[in-house]
Amino acid sequence: MLHPTDMRAGNWVLKIMGTDRENEPFIEYKAIALNEHYHTFTKDCFPIPLTADLLEYCGFKQQPDQWYKKLEAEGMDEALPVLRYKTGNKSWYLNDFKIPAQPLYVHQLQNLYYALTGQELVVNLGFYTNLPLFGPITFFNFINRKNKHEELL
Repeated sequence: MLHPTDMRAGNWVLKIMGTDRENEPFIEYKAIALNEHYHTFTKDCFPIPLTADLLEYCGFKQQPDQWYKKLEAEGMDEALPVLRYKTGNKSWYLNDFKIPAQPLYVHQLQNLYYALTGQELVVNLGFYTNLPLFGPITFFNFINRKNKHEELL
């Protein structure tokens, strides 16, 4: 479950949008909008774990032992710092400095990137695959949602 204080506008999460006719949750990738109240929005949301595919969707490049992205920010003209994920020890680095708070989820990586550059990390997730899906979808169905939400944990 997400904590509202970890979230900010623009963070990507998995949001339960409703249920199908078998009462299974219908989930979508959603970015938190500026006008949303985090305390109510995040109660039906889950973090998106970082994977190799998601790093690629976020603009990271792959080398045999790491994923990396050059940090481009205003005021940085010379050697740009590099954010790296080393696959050998499964750790995040800024150049060669190991980052103390290791991001595990997309929203944490977005927040780290924003803190380092002052710019948003471009995330292109596409659609979340709901398999198996027994449509049609009943959006915003609050009946039995709490029970289903607890089962997903």
